[in-house]
Amino acid sequence: MMWFMSEPVPLPPLRPAQVGDAEAIADLRDDLARWLIDSGVHQWQPGEVTVAEIAAGVGDGQWHVATIDHEVVACVKLSWSDPDFWGADNAPAGYIHGLMVHRDHAGSGWGRQIIDWCADRARDAGHDRLRLDTAAHNTTMVDYYRARGFDVVREADLPPMYGREMRIVLFERVIG
Repeated sequence: MMWFMSEPVPLPPLRPAQVGDAEAIADLRDDLARWLIDSGVHQWQPGEVTVAEIAAGVGDGQWHVATIDHEVVACVKLSWSDPDFWGADNAPAGYIHGLMVHRDHAGSGWGRQIIDWCADRARDAGHDRLRLDTAAHNTTMVDYYRARGFDVVREADLPPMYGREMRIVLFERVIG
């Protein structure tokens, strides 16, 4: 899998998502879930995250989108706590979820640029680390996050709210 081009393509500016973006974010996630499944990676399931759940995160200011011609082409959810995934180790940090890039822009370097954008926001909020997770069996993403400077903190079970069993890897990167 190609992670980035030799010359990254500039990411369109990320802006706070609006409630009207929630359906497009859910559609992007479902499209990527189907692509992952077709690729043999059962990390996300179509319909697993609802428009209403995304809209609630939009209302809290957690979702950010990049658009081209009014189409959501990349997005990320950045929050300041994550007890569902991190439990009692819910230290102050920027918690990344839902980092998605439309498949038409795969290999553009946008994932790395979104992570850097999140690091800047977390630093501005007074945090010195970023945290995220991925499925333990998704070795492509495990390697990708390691290459982006994230260290494995531990493995854990997927939170029960997802209704299925899966091991996840919890990552952290100091951004000081």
